[in-house]
Amino acid sequence: MSSFVRRALRATRDAVLGRGSVPVLSQIIRRDPRSTTFFAALDYINYERVPGDVVEFGVFTGLSLAEFAAGDSFDNKGMTRRFVGFDSFEGLPPSAIEHARWVPSDCAINHSWHPLIPIGAPVSADVTRNLFAACGLPEPALHIGQFDQTIAKVIPSVYSSIALVHFDCDLYESTRDALALASPAFQDGVMLMFDDWFHYRGHPNKGQSRAFDEFLTQHPEWVPQQYRSYSTFCNSFILSRRDV
Repeated sequence: MSSFVRRALRATRDAVLGRGSVPVLSQIIRRDPRSTTFFAALDYINYERVPGDVVEFGVFTGLSLAEFAAGDSFDNKGMTRRFVGFDSFEGLPPSAIEHARWVPSDCAINHSWHPLIPIGAPVSADVTRNLFAACGLPEPALHIGQFDQTIAKVIPSVYSSIALVHFDCDLYESTRDALALASPAFQDGVMLMFDDWFHYRGHPNKGQSRAFDEFLTQHPEWVPQQYRSYSTFCNSFILSRRDV
């Protein structure tokens, strides 16, 4: 089918049904190449009965956190989980490692497609809350502030078990801090998903790759097994406790 025919059919559908006819959640899933891996990771932790919550560091506009919550609602296999996000909503903090694109305060405004807000709109916790409501999902738990000021206040005291972590915080320093502060709640079989693994042109001693390597050196009790790489920049691992 030619692109012209596809556009014509789409225009006809929109004229008859209206542009908003596709549910918000369906729009998100269709547009995000990561969604298949997100859902597979949820299926893994649910099938394997890895206890604990799903936590995201770097919420931005809430798209990925909503996908995790939605995927769990499709088939949670009897597991109960909370969906938790940490973000300052003030953009990226400074980093000692220069990136080809990111500079401090980037991600304080929306820079890509979103079903509720335009490009250029400010990012806030309410954007994520409104997105969850539009998707028919229960409101997530959001902790607003820098990681070193928020994580230790609730992990492990409030969130004592973590089954899956999504690190969408771009930078070495942010990922390093999130790993260190969240690890007391990691469960055997925890899934760690790194959204920005292959940034810095894939350099193994920069960004999230460096942060994870240092974490493993400092925590020899964990054995990593790569789960899969996905989309353009992402990588994921399962951590198992080392047999004594």
